[in-house]
Amino acid sequence: MIQLKSAALTQQGSRHVQNDDSIFTHEQEGIYIICDGVSEGGQGKLASELITKVIQEKLIKANSEFKKNESLLIGTKRLQAMQEVMQNVFAEAQSTLSGLAQKNPFYKVAATTCIVLWFNGRFAILGHIGDSRAYLFRAGKLYQLTRDHSGLDELIKMGMPMDVALKSPLARSLTRAFGNAQFNQPDLLKIEFEPNDSLFLCTDGVYTALNTPQTMTAFVHDLIQELPMKTWIEKCAKTSGDDSSLIQIHFKNDEISDKKVVHTTEIKASDRIHLVGKTPLSKYMDYVQQTHIAAICEIEKFKAGDTVIKEGDEGDCMYILAKGKMNIESKGKMLKEYLPDSFFGEIALVQKSKRTATVIAKEDSVLLSLLRSDLEEVFKKDPSIETRFYKAMLETVLDRVVTLSAQVIGAK
Repeated sequence: MIQLKSAALTQQGSRHVQNDDSIFTHEQEGIYIICDGVSEGGQGKLASELITKVIQEKLIKANSEFKKNESLLIGTKRLQAMQEVMQNVFAEAQSTLSGLAQKNPFYKVAATTCIVLWFNGRFAILGHIGDSRAYLFRAGKLYQLTRDHSGLDELIKMGMPMDVALKSPLARSLTRAFGNAQFNQPDLLKIEFEPNDSLFLCTDGVYTALNTPQTMTAFVHDLIQELPMKTWIEKCAKTSGDDSSLIQIHFKNDEISDKKVVHTTEIKASDRIHLVGKTPLSKYMDYVQQTHIAAICEIEKFKAGDTVIKEGDEGDCMYILAKGKMNIESKGKMLKEYLPDSFFGEIALVQKSKRTATVIAKEDSVLLSLLRSDLEEVFKKDPSIETRFYKAMLETVLDRVVTLSAQVIGAK
């Protein structure tokens, strides 16, 4: 198990009469929440505190249930169960807020954004709605894991230049939030962490104040060095004028837990993402989408001589070779040798069909396997991944058809 070390701080914005943000952290439970109330007159605080309370209680209860079924919920099954729980928790939180709005007029205009990290084992589900953000610092690089649900984001997606979009009165509006009439489905991201990762959850008051690469670099440098964050948060609240909240989580590398992780997985999270990113099927996916796919891949080990795929069997998954070598045969004839970074069986991700060749481990090997059913669940939650996947799949198939045609012509 990876060890967590976290810290959190919130500061009232210079142009606000009160701090409408709400924060909850619990290292033992692996739960981290920031809610940013957005309504005027105190209703924002009502919403942020309510949503924070409901989500923390539901996730703590879910952790208790998971412990009772520890042997059943492993690998992608655990991730899938966590995602379903997170989806339901967001819906229940909205239902609670809507119910109060029917009885109390103050809750009718109460609204809040929300970002939640629920960590269990080495995996986590990141759920968010609104414009608070999550950043991952890994191996010297900073990645923004979330996409803002804001007018600015929508304007940019429509092709408007950033400098023009920033001046629009719609830029600061929210397109999703918890509220009596505003709730939309949250974005959910599956993610696998590894020792030495750092994650930052923050409100817009923080990241809008860090508006230059130099400032952001200095900010991140201090945080990964685990220096006190108070000076930075006070500066952000003063510069942006908005309530500024931050949770920083560092994934520590202790010898005992790290040995267990290496023993059970063989492949680090960053290596999984690298392997997924090397396949043509992820050609149009960004780092976050590749992270999502990598997290649902299972690790499979094969001894030399083991059959990975048998010609004629029905397939339901694709494989990516991480370590070792594979021989590809058809009707007893050797066709090809696969080396690390190769992938095969991808047609099974699109449709139920019989395998057209046999794949045998030439030496002890480690592979990532991606089930069609798991990938379909990802598509349901993020249709943009589906679009990019099928575009890349079409190009891959067409490339193979062209290559095969050239071989046939050359053989005549």
